[in-house]
Amino acid sequence: MTPGGRAFNGTDTSSSQSSIMSRLADVSSSDSPWPPDTAQTLSTRHSMPSQFQSRTSYDSDRYLRLFYDNFHPAHPILVPSSMYAERAYPSYLRLVVDFAGSNYLPAGKSEQLKGRVFTDLTSNPDRSSCMVQAWLLLAIVLFSRDEVTEAQQAHTQATTIALEIGMNKASFSTTHHAEHSVEAESLRRTWWELLIAEIIISVPSRAIPFRCGSVPSDVLLPCDDSFYTGNCEIPKSARMSDFKRRALATDETIFSSSSYRVEAAVILGQVIRLNRLRDYHHDHLQSIQNALVSWSNHLPVEKRNIVDSYGNIDEILFQAHTIIAYASMLLHLPRSDLHALLPKCSDPFWPLVPGHSSASVRLLHSIKATDASRRMSDYLSLCPNIQKHTPFIIPALSLSGMTQIATTTTHSGDCFEHHYNRITLLLGCLKNMKRTWHLAEASYQRVRSCAAQLMADSMEKWNAEPLLRPLELSQTTPEGEINDTNFPIMAENAMSVIHETAFPELDPFYIDPICYNASVFSTIPEFETS
Repeated sequence: MTPGGRAFNGTDTSSSQSSIMSRLADVSSSDSPWPPDTAQTLSTRHSMPSQFQSRTSYDSDRYLRLFYDNFHPAHPILVPSSMYAERAYPSYLRLVVDFAGSNYLPAGKSEQLKGRVFTDLTSNPDRSSCMVQAWLLLAIVLFSRDEVTEAQQAHTQATTIALEIGMNKASFSTTHHAEHSVEAESLRRTWWELLIAEIIISVPSRAIPFRCGSVPSDVLLPCDDSFYTGNCEIPKSARMSDFKRRALATDETIFSSSSYRVEAAVILGQVIRLNRLRDYHHDHLQSIQNALVSWSNHLPVEKRNIVDSYGNIDEILFQAHTIIAYASMLLHLPRSDLHALLPKCSDPFWPLVPGHSSASVRLLHSIKATDASRRMSDYLSLCPNIQKHTPFIIPALSLSGMTQIATTTTHSGDCFEHHYNRITLLLGCLKNMKRTWHLAEASYQRVRSCAAQLMADSMEKWNAEPLLRPLELSQTTPEGEINDTNFPIMAENAMSVIHETAFPELDPFYIDPICYNASVFSTIPEFETS
């Protein structure tokens, strides 16, 4: 039975055990440098035809490659691929790795493995960090497969064991391993991944408590992946308290990309918690808004660019930036006018909160939500290989697409092409991701159907125009190039009204000048943003 109570038609337990043991037969626990509790053995071995053993080994190797090529870079909690065989993970964890990798192949194999995974995990009494990692990876995979309830239950299992064995304490990772070892770093990463996954998986439920975020933790922050996978000594890790004090430091300190990702996820959690409240003070909303802006303002130059000078993508930093954009959408969308513009359809990721705001407040929240969705599409245009990204991004892609669609219904035709290109970019990403993750299938269909319904008239008008019409620089600037004379005036006018509002981060450099100009802010009086 699954944690959700459903039965699976996988192979029987004895066959699963025999298959697993054939893969681990060459690993001797006595020769392994890893703790003996992680090299589990099964009491019974069954003989199998050599042809079947060869096929099973081939499939496992293929799943492993797919896992490390596609899934691991986005959720790097296990040891690097070069150390995987030596690490000799328990059979149940290896099976979860196979299950994760199998999702990158056509459907069929993953369903067979899923039954075996649940059989192994639910029947195994192990209460170790490896079991935490197994349940955690399984939770991420199940969520991405749109099996949200089972994902939440798997994450609950991982969290229960993690808190039981003390993974929220810094001493846990160094009890059996040197502080600067890969294994100690792997355990630290596991705890923080558990926290991040808890926050993202909780979005559609609107009720799941934050257990990891509600307990004290002094676990050191993860290092950059370049050290983790570079066969070199892991540098001294930073404490969360050090990271929080960075704004007060005399000299700027560059922390790992994982540090900024953790803080981004914590801010996202604060947004989710606020959206669950029926009543709250204006200062609570403003505090989170300040945190979102401060996160960006305090990024060092080295962490502002997702792609380095060699064209390499920092996946963890990419996630950090997209989580902030996602958090901003979740904060502003339910307080905007945009939801009323969409067809009535059930979207588990669209945030809804009680309360009524004035028209001017809703307008500004709409602008902020649209800007956050634009940033999401901008990040994707820099990192278009969507298969390499975390499937956790799927809800943000869906939300971004729906936001852009709603915005097209209120904006003039001058900026339709901008919104259309963002929507098609997001649809293309969802289309590619749905080949692997079923969660993207439902999101893709929602965005596509809404776009087809709401953009039909605008498409007709747009298609009637010349294919290469003159570019409009803004709604107030005459056609021609921006020059040294008119641009400072534009920026100065925009900044003067922005400073008078409650959203000082509405920088004209980041607001699409075709969609909005300074005049839109001049109509907004002084107001509270709640």
